[in-house]
Amino acid sequence: MKSPLRRFAMLALLAMVAVAAPASAQTRDDVATALDRTDDLIARAQEIVMGAGNEQADIELAAAVEIQARARSEFGALHYRVALDLTFRARVRADRAISLVKGLPDPDRVLVQLERTRELLDRARDRIEECDIDRARALLRAAFDIQLRAEAAAKEGRYLAALQLTMSARERAMRAMRICNAEDNLREAAERALARTDELISRARDLLTDHESEPGRRALERAVEIQGEAWVQFRADRLEAAVRLTQSARAFAHRAIRLAGGR
Repeated sequence: MKSPLRRFAMLALLAMVAVAAPASAQTRDDVATALDRTDDLIARAQEIVMGAGNEQADIELAAAVEIQARARSEFGALHYRVALDLTFRARVRADRAISLVKGLPDPDRVLVQLERTRELLDRARDRIEECDIDRARALLRAAFDIQLRAEAAAKEGRYLAALQLTMSARERAMRAMRICNAEDNLREAAERALARTDELISRARDLLTDHESEPGRRALERAVEIQGEAWVQFRADRLEAAVRLTQSARAFAHRAIRLAGGR
């Protein structure tokens, strides 16, 4: 059975899974098909969410319905690219409503884990290129293959599978680095993670400057608060705590970006 969570990563992981097409490539039929798929997802979300007693899921579903109505209106006005963007945003909110009720992994947190693994793989590749040990190189190749499957799963909305696969890829990359005695220095890794989260928070802040999204602003405020504590822990040399906190801050920053209509 196909997952009810569809193509969330089209909006939140454009750098990881390139799916956006130029406006000229979008035909009327393409957009009509996308709108119909969103309608189907919203109908499924209504079946799952209504009566579940989850207030936040109800809010997300109501937002999905409202955004989809705007998408249909723009489609009727022949604004196909705008309609496509809106229907994808509606789909994200419907996905979110379903995940809140069904207890699936939070998509924003899955995206953080995918990013973290991709960063580790990029560093490991540089370090293991000079390592003349076939087993380490084979492990790293396997890690890259598994990570590609994880990213594809996220693109398809299969977040539980994406999380399981990316953690498997990360474990293989770390084993390869241990074989080559090329493990990350924890302090350096923590500092890189903190810097990456700072960049993401800055991007979220820029997006929200011109976007009226109170939930997005609350998510950004939470990201800033948690990131501040992460830096406190880092300066106190409590590095593992700093990494855990900055990952949490990054998830809230991703959420703020998504709520502001960013990608």
